[in-house]
Amino acid sequence: MSAQHAVETAALVTAAREGDIRAQDALVNAYLPLVYNIVGRALNGSVDVDDVVQETMLRALDGLGGLRTPERFRSWLVAIAMNQVRTHWQDRQSAPAGVEEAEDLADPGADFVDLTVMQLQLAGQRQETARATRWLEPDDRGLLSLWWLECAGELTRAEVAAALDLSPQHTAVRVQRMKAQLEAARVVVRALDARPLCEELRVVLAPWDGRPSALWRKRIARHARGCARCNGLWSGLMPAEGLLAGLALVAASTALVESVRSATGGAAEAGFATPLGTSSDPTGSGPGTGPRATRGRGTSRSESRRRRRYRRRALGGAVVAACVAGGGLWYFGTGPGTGSESASADRAADAPAVDLSAPSAVGTTPSKSPSPSPSASKPKKPSPSRTPKPARKSPPAPRRSSPPAAVPAATPQAQSAPSGTVGQVVALVNKERAAAGCGPLTENPELEKAAQGHSDDMAARHFFDHTNPDGADPGQRITAAGYRWSTYGENIAQGQQTADSVMQSWMNSPGHRANILNCSFKDIGVGVHQGPGGPWWTQDFGAKL
Repeated sequence: MSAQHAVETAALVTAAREGDIRAQDALVNAYLPLVYNIVGRALNGSVDVDDVVQETMLRALDGLGGLRTPERFRSWLVAIAMNQVRTHWQDRQSAPAGVEEAEDLADPGADFVDLTVMQLQLAGQRQETARATRWLEPDDRGLLSLWWLECAGELTRAEVAAALDLSPQHTAVRVQRMKAQLEAARVVVRALDARPLCEELRVVLAPWDGRPSALWRKRIARHARGCARCNGLWSGLMPAEGLLAGLALVAASTALVESVRSATGGAAEAGFATPLGTSSDPTGSGPGTGPRATRGRGTSRSESRRRRRYRRRALGGAVVAACVAGGGLWYFGTGPGTGSESASADRAADAPAVDLSAPSAVGTTPSKSPSPSPSASKPKKPSPSRTPKPARKSPPAPRRSSPPAAVPAATPQAQSAPSGTVGQVVALVNKERAAAGCGPLTENPELEKAAQGHSDDMAARHFFDHTNPDGADPGQRITAAGYRWSTYGENIAQGQQTADSVMQSWMNSPGHRANILNCSFKDIGVGVHQGPGGPWWTQDFGAKL
């Protein structure tokens, strides 16, 4: 934390503990995302994440009177968050296992890994690392939640050590041990994604119930070390700290933000704002006597879970659509046809994830470039989401208001762009990759056929999406073009008039940029269709089996 930021935080803390409601709101707005990321990764899959985050913020506000050094508010808040996480673990272990409680241990809508992959547009080894966190023990997940933020530049090692109540030296030892477990978990993810699955591994997995656990991480990793076929999965693992460096925070839902605000505001109106230091132990290591610290505990846990699950699913579309600033479709797969036969079924099964890119939410903000939303892909199958048609760059009138006569009723004649345009796009892509340390992409005729066909199809049938009206996704189209892929990605755009302008739009979008700078891709195909309302642009990326 910079000196300037520390001074500003200290001023906010001082004002907040004197009863300034606006200062309290400012602290919540500034630090809720940090707490949400710590708790979310530590308790991934638990429906209690929102409760623990809210309890952390309330305890912090209640305990401001006991904070002797306001400049250390962030370190102090992180320590409270970790204590609340530990308390949650202890409560879960000691609570009687009722039928409803057992069913509510995990909620797909609360899966922090999926939120991380989707909001941060993770692909390749970054996505693999995020998915691997499911296989860690609770203690290691708690440590990972802090270390992830250290790598991302949000916390310092001193703050991580303080949150763990350990010396920096002991913290370093703990981190190294956790990183070894995470590396094994990444190999587990690779082994389970491999297609076809190793036959020896299939035998090992026969009694597995499908849930990630430390026991099965050890068994699968042990197999991968001893198996001649799977042993190679240990090679090529980039250091996790490099993959996590500079990643943004996952945005907290508006429902959670409003919940914390209403809780703090309600307490202030009831006369609990002055003084705030009413909790005997705001870090959570003791019972706590503050009015806010005790208020939430009388509520039925099962009832609050049902209410929160409903709220999350109802608001999920608008929340994530606002958080995700567009992106290309990506898939880290293992072979053609992996998801071709059941893509439609997967989209139906993943209804909450598909709803997260609601067209109404995205389409309200005109954009210079189209913003196709990446799907929260399942580990083994791509599940592309619907992509809204963006507003045009020029402001005179929305595209939908154009007279019908301006849109050809019949399929327009395909008008491929001059080869020079395609060459310019490829050259610009390779220029960006070279600057990022990736190798150049080679133009591939099969990928070019798939890309050109999709651009022509979008123009002919008046849609803008990675999945065409027949339900064919990029993987199916690329396979049909004759390209046998091990991984693929796709970027689309509409309306940009030159190669420079479309590349600028793609590079300004995190998801599209991630595809262009994905070092695992080796080949590229570019398709451009010129015509009224266009051009329509498609980039297909791939690596062969």
